Amino acid sequence: MPTTQTSAKKDEQMTNAKQFMVSDNSINVVYQAEKEISSLKGVNRENNEEANGHKMTAYGEVIASIAQIKQVKGKLPRAIQQSLKNALLQEAGLSAATVKRYHDNSVAAVRMIKDKIGDIPTQYTGAAVVADLAAMEIDSENKLVKAAFGEANKTKARMLAEKVVGKFSTEKTESGKRVQGSKFRDGLDDEELEEFHNIVRELMAARKAYRDTVAAKAAEKAAKDENNTVDAVVDEMLDALA
Repeated sequence: MPTTQTSAKKDEQMTNAKQFMVSDNSINVVYQAEKEISSLKGVNRENNEEANGHKMTAYGEVIASIAQIKQVKGKLPRAIQQSLKNALLQEAGLSAATVKRYHDNSVAAVRMIKDKIGDIPTQYTGAAVVADLAAMEIDSENKLVKAAFGEANKTKARMLAEKVVGKFSTEKTESGKRVQGSKFRDGLDDEELEEFHNIVRELMAARKAYRDTVAAKAAEKAAKDENNTVDAVVDEMLDALA
């Protein structure tokens, strides 16, 4: 028989699920943002920046809508997941793939925001979300994904090394935060890794030889230019004395 505390938690989740609803205003903001993005995407850099602004405005509304929902192991209660997805799919008219991105990235973003700023205000608006993300230098969907899923601080060198050598698995805590797991997942197998090291050594030698050659050519050219300059100055002096 469940304890009173467990029953209370279940009642609270059920109440949240029944009360949860994405507002008409939020749906309209997402719909209009995606409409604008479709007309701007890929035209030029300025338009892409404007499209990113619309995308973050839409994310702000979705994130604000679920910010107060308690997550269990990094997930929303199933009924709320479905309600959110249905609203984006049916009312905002988004594709299933776009809905999945909004859902997954927004759920992860809520956890990240809580880690960064602590308790989220009860009246958390879409504009406040966008402002908080901007303060974290997150102004595009790509940056949001990297930050929310823990890729923001990885350099290209580290990501490449992890693909080649491998890395530790990750595990979710009760709060949904990802931490280092106990298993190490290989990248290349041992034989491939040995071949990779040999290839790197060959390429590094070729790179050094090329740079040394380029450096030598540059030094030779500089010396020649300097000699030509000196010769020109001497010729001018001789002409002046003639």
